[in-house]
Amino acid sequence: MSKQVKLPAVIETFIKASNDHDSKAYIATFSEDALVNDFARNFWGKEKIRDWADQEIIAPKVTFKADEIIEHYGDFLITALTDGNYDKSKAPDPTYLDYFFTVKNDQIVKMIVIKNTEKSAKVI
Repeated sequence: MSKQVKLPAVIETFIKASNDHDSKAYIATFSEDALVNDFARNFWGKEKIRDWADQEIIAPKVTFKADEIIEHYGDFLITALTDGNYDKSKAPDPTYLDYFFTVKNDQIVKMIVIKNTEKSAKVI
């Protein structure tokens, strides 16, 4: 699992848009009927994903720093150090999230986000 993984261009664009806090570029990485599942909340389609991202990713200036990248049968898992200007009172410090991506036709069709409990600090 330690081999160098080449990410699809659309995931590279997603990461850049996230870190640049560029809503337009961020949403352009998703297909029209994409699914984002963020901590067991489903957002279907670009409109719902845009509403979620603008409020929870773009406005609080969330950053994404890839720590580990794995390709598994055509899907990609990125464990990323995540930070930003959000309420951290209930978040571990540091916070590592696992992003699971499915890409088809050069667009993200599914992204699932969960906390990586092994790398994130424990919240007591």
